[in-house]
Amino acid sequence: MCGIAGIVDWSGQDHTAVVRAMCDRIRHRGPDDADVQHLGPATFGHRRLAIIDLSTNGRQPMATSDGRYHITYNGEVYNFEAIREELRTEGCRFRSETDTEVVLYAYQQWGPACVARFNGMFAFAVWDSQKQELFLARDRFGQKPLCYHQDAAGTVYFASELSALEQVPSIPRVCSLESLNCFLSLGYILNPLTLYDDVYKLQPGHWMIVSTGDRQLRTTRYWDFIRFFHDKTCEHEQDIAHHVRELLRDSVRRRLISDVPLGAFLSGGVDSSSVVAMMCESSPADVLTFSMGFADDAYNELDDARRVSEWLGTSHHDYLCEPAQQAIDEYVQCFDEPFADNSLIPTLEVAGFAARSVKVVLTGDGADELFAGYDTYKADRYYHVARHLPRFLKTRLSEYFRNRALLDRGKLGPRFRIGQFLHGCCHTPDRAHYAWRQVFTPLERVAILGESHRDLVFDTDPFVRFERYYREAEGLHWLDRHLYVDCMTWLTDDILVKVDRSSMFHSLEARNPYLDFELAQYAASIPVEYKMRGTKTKYILKKALADVLPRFVLEKRKSGFNAPIKRWLPSTELNEYQMFMRHVFDCKVTKPALDSPA
Repeated sequence: MCGIAGIVDWSGQDHTAVVRAMCDRIRHRGPDDADVQHLGPATFGHRRLAIIDLSTNGRQPMATSDGRYHITYNGEVYNFEAIREELRTEGCRFRSETDTEVVLYAYQQWGPACVARFNGMFAFAVWDSQKQELFLARDRFGQKPLCYHQDAAGTVYFASELSALEQVPSIPRVCSLESLNCFLSLGYILNPLTLYDDVYKLQPGHWMIVSTGDRQLRTTRYWDFIRFFHDKTCEHEQDIAHHVRELLRDSVRRRLISDVPLGAFLSGGVDSSSVVAMMCESSPADVLTFSMGFADDAYNELDDARRVSEWLGTSHHDYLCEPAQQAIDEYVQCFDEPFADNSLIPTLEVAGFAARSVKVVLTGDGADELFAGYDTYKADRYYHVARHLPRFLKTRLSEYFRNRALLDRGKLGPRFRIGQFLHGCCHTPDRAHYAWRQVFTPLERVAILGESHRDLVFDTDPFVRFERYYREAEGLHWLDRHLYVDCMTWLTDDILVKVDRSSMFHSLEARNPYLDFELAQYAASIPVEYKMRGTKTKYILKKALADVLPRFVLEKRKSGFNAPIKRWLPSTELNEYQMFMRHVFDCKVTKPALDSPA
């Protein structure tokens, strides 16, 4: 796992110093090695976190033997050994054991179509010196980040993190008010937007090419997840459960390849416990597991994790987290744009804790989005009953419960949940699902950004981007529609951003077995009655794991990985999510940005 950066300036100017500064800014992504190479119009940089083939043969940027292609690569392609054998039959000769070299020669052999063969997480750039062409690609779910900017002269700048692009003096740092509006609504910024105007994220499942001729950015979507929701499996329940279990088992095995110490996060829930259980099946050595908890019992799950560890026989490590205000501010700043999922705090803490012992961890992220694990899907089911209540009654009751939500203790108390649910029930089914996670309403966002930005708040409402995905899912059952949209938004732009930034901040590689594309595609094809049975979430997944996990795990009530923010930040009249968002907003956004014209 690594950090990448580069500039393609068609005039041929040497940008070595700037690219080196970009790489230095993301040193945390790869503290083991670094290099910058000027390749004519292209200047590529790399920071290496050595995981496979620790020798200098893995140094990047890396070139093909004929010197035509150069790559700077971030990620892991877990099926690289099979691809390498296929390339050898085509005459390719390798000098390292890295997956980087396999990706490079796969591009030489198959061009952009190579990415469809990769099973893994990645973001990389390839420079073709013969065609004078830049190729950028990102994995299917966007597990690895990649942002870019093109100026008026056609010069292209790219990097793993926005903070690296901030090292380029010529890139304007004009705050995007559309992005702030999105952040205040959701707590994160939807791709392809970033905090800055004219700086974008390459969308997951896409590649981009720009050539010296017209210097136009051409983007292609190479993976269309929605088609797997339409093509349903005809297997019986037992066969589906068996298929899910074996796909997950294979995915975990693929992610155990490493030349450095490896472990796993363990919360005691179904998702992380299933990954650890299958690690224990395949690993000849003791599996290292890591957990953290809080002094507040409403948030603490250490006992659950310890119980699972004892049942599985892992070598377990845990501790209590109680960060100071200064630490919280530092955590907020390590995210290069506003991001207000308060579970970033415990995720950063447990990543740092694990990084003292290992360089790679496996996680359970992605299972909830693929197998319907969130309470929001229960709310979607209840919606079809509650929508028949008179609108004025839903509105009054919503205001009543939301105004009294501050009296609740613990995680998102019942009054907040009821108020949020009734507020959503005043809208269409799609808008209601969006409303379950909305933090500030449009009118509240106007109050924060200022009356002069009223039109902007409504004209750039982030729900418009959700609607695009809902249109792609037209004709599907309501549950599949919501699962697809959550994978394209919440999973990509919140969950995976949190995992990547938190782990890489501590130079730790995080691997997500549930996001193996073969498992994800099969999960999409499962009929909805097996994903959620009545109000039983993750029905088929739990059935698949019945012989893998004990009943106390399978029957455990879901509990999110949130933090007791009200204990750590000054008291306020906002609920804890809104309070944390305001704290992030104050830390990351300057007043001049809000004073700029709409």
